[in-house]
Amino acid sequence: MNHLTETQLQSLADGTLRGPEGLAAREHCEACGACGSELQVWSALVSQLSTLRDPEPPMDFTATVLAAVEVREAHLVTRRHTLLAAIPAFALALVAIVGWGLSTAGDVGNLLQGASALRVVWGVVGPVFAATRIPLGIGAFVFLAVVLTALSRTLRPAYARVSEP
Repeated sequence: MNHLTETQLQSLADGTLRGPEGLAAREHCEACGACGSELQVWSALVSQLSTLRDPEPPMDFTATVLAAVEVREAHLVTRRHTLLAAIPAFALALVAIVGWGLSTAGDVGNLLQGASALRVVWGVVGPVFAATRIPLGIGAFVFLAVVLTALSRTLRPAYARVSEP
């Protein structure tokens, strides 16, 4: 003789086991003393749980939520204004660079001399960099910068911190 599982007894007690399965389970509980007593325990638990009420929210719950929303919106507005301020600054820098490039375009000879001087300097400095493993140091620095940036993203920003009284 198979007894009912706890899931079946719980479902029968809270009324979610219906239809032919529920009828068969109820008949089994009437015939089986062990399952009948388990069903009584589960039914008592369900009746006790149904008398419980949800706790009342704190009096300042709405004000706290609205204040948090206001802080978040202010942060988003600040970010939006910063981005909007960066666009004209970028455009101004681009105009300045293009203007400088156009002003030196008339003096191509000086520009070529500067490029050849840079090529000579790089030819001298290149072996020094290779000998002292500067690229390895630069790579390590870039890796460290990426890791620190990723870690800083996991910290909670100041506006999201809750001050403790």
